[in-house]
Amino acid sequence: MIDKVLNKGIDVAAAQLDRCKDIAVALHKRAPSRYWIATGALIGAIVAGCLAGYLQRDFGKRNLEYEPIPDMSKSVAAESQYVYGQGEGEEFASPLPRGATDLVPPDGTVYRGQQFYSLRGDEMEKSKTLVNPYAGLSGEKRDEVLARGKELFRWTCQGCHGVDGVGSAPVTQYGVPAPKIADKVIQDRYTDGEIFHIITYGIRNMKPHASHVKPDDRWKLVTYLRKLQREAK
Repeated sequence: MIDKVLNKGIDVAAAQLDRCKDIAVALHKRAPSRYWIATGALIGAIVAGCLAGYLQRDFGKRNLEYEPIPDMSKSVAAESQYVYGQGEGEEFASPLPRGATDLVPPDGTVYRGQQFYSLRGDEMEKSKTLVNPYAGLSGEKRDEVLARGKELFRWTCQGCHGVDGVGSAPVTQYGVPAPKIADKVIQDRYTDGEIFHIITYGIRNMKPHASHVKPDDRWKLVTYLRKLQREAK
């Protein structure tokens, strides 16, 4: 009984091997082994060429441009808050409502986490009581605040008040008065709250900066300015 079962299994395995042999012979007749060797060599050459081209590429240079379709690499830049597609000679039409590239948010909407400053522009006297939340920091946290304040100062203030607030900015050559703000006089004249208020609403020739400097960043800017004033000679 056992021999019969074992012999049956052996017969099935032998039949499968014979079938595999027949398939291999049929494939060899259709496509000889040299065909598969040539195909493998061709694929290997293509992969090697692509790899060599990638490794030898100079990523510091622009890619080659196919001249018949330059619009794919040189598309027309749209200006924000500008209305397109409503007159003759427009280079392209805007897909947004009313032809605008960037729509003004609806009245009464705020973004998540948005902060507000409650005082009006004519209430600078009240701003004297405002407390700088970063004034008492020390260690790494203070260093982070000063680093951000320095960055903001270079972007926002340096162009008019000069490097490190010492004056002599380029705008003074065009008749625009830009006072020196990193000195003891300014330090004693205004409180942190008043400087925050000035950054928000502006003063005299200085324009408001509330639209592009968030309230939290304004305090960091004040903290960095105080550092410059303490270090002033």
